[in-house]
Amino acid sequence: MPFADLLQWVSQSRKTGTLIIEGVRVTKKIYFRDGLVIAAASDNPKEFLSYYLVGWGIIGETELEELLDMQNKHGVLLGEMLSIIGRLTEDELNHILLTKTQEAILDLFVWDEGEFRFLDNILPTKQFVPLNLQVDVLVMEGVRRKDEIERIRPVIPASSWIPRVVKPFDKSQLSPMDRVMAREIDGEKSIEKIALAARVAEFAVMQLVFEGVKLGFFEVHPPSEEDQTIPGFSKHSWRVLLKKGEDELAQGNLLKAYESLEELRKKYEDHQEIQQLATGLEGRIKEALESRRIDGKAVLELARPASELTQMPFGPLEGFVISRVNGIYTLGEILTQLPCSHVQGELLIDALIRDGVLAVKKTG
Repeated sequence: MPFADLLQWVSQSRKTGTLIIEGVRVTKKIYFRDGLVIAAASDNPKEFLSYYLVGWGIIGETELEELLDMQNKHGVLLGEMLSIIGRLTEDELNHILLTKTQEAILDLFVWDEGEFRFLDNILPTKQFVPLNLQVDVLVMEGVRRKDEIERIRPVIPASSWIPRVVKPFDKSQLSPMDRVMAREIDGEKSIEKIALAARVAEFAVMQLVFEGVKLGFFEVHPPSEEDQTIPGFSKHSWRVLLKKGEDELAQGNLLKAYESLEELRKKYEDHQEIQQLATGLEGRIKEALESRRIDGKAVLELARPASELTQMPFGPLEGFVISRVNGIYTLGEILTQLPCSHVQGELLIDALIRDGVLAVKKTG
């Protein structure tokens, strides 16, 4: 179904819970309470709070690392810490959170495809600042943005492209925000970097540049060498993997949480403190698994027709598990046949049951 219809279905039903949308490379989560959007999360580093904090020049990379260390020790929200130490006012923090949330959601309107599921009455256990955004407003802006992006893309394929002034123009005719953006156009900054410097959404810069190109004031050029660095993010940061595991655990996705845990352990096997954090996460995963553990004598069966399962994209281990489910083998018997650890096998079966692929066979 179209993304706009999906949002309106959640809103009109006044649902509370988590809408999970999985794309080819990115997974996003939108949190609702009584049909209002209260927050959003994404595993795209450009939609992290730290991206805006560092990219907008509010804090530096080193300070971010120190703040994240404090966050891990004291369990205080990053934005709250910045307010406490006087780096952000409450209004400034709310502006960043609003921008971050809106951009993460509005980006979904230009996705060509994705898979979604809604977790009724499930919200993160971690604290966050609720925004209470009206879905109708987001839908109107999202539809408008999608139409604009389709016009802009043939001229400006990506935010990494660089605009240059080729003909003088009267900046006094621009709106105050457009003047701020126009001052950053120097023939060297990309659209993304202009947006960060002006503390606005990339889409706003794209619109300004596009109109300038049409009027002959600007030209756009592809980057000669695209900058791969992302403000506030390191691909190999242990914090990213730990946060991903904790977020998955909060949503009840125990297998994905465990996979992040294993990656964390493998990459940082020589760091004792990180290994201790990983062990703590593992303990919480096992506690969650124990709360919904199935009796080892229970018999499993397929919850969907075999013909339907053959069309689904299972991995090798998932396929192996499914091939052992015949309505006769018990859970304990299946676990002994799996080429993985007992815990990983339990988590895999738990995920397949959660996704409606397997079910516990009813007796009597």
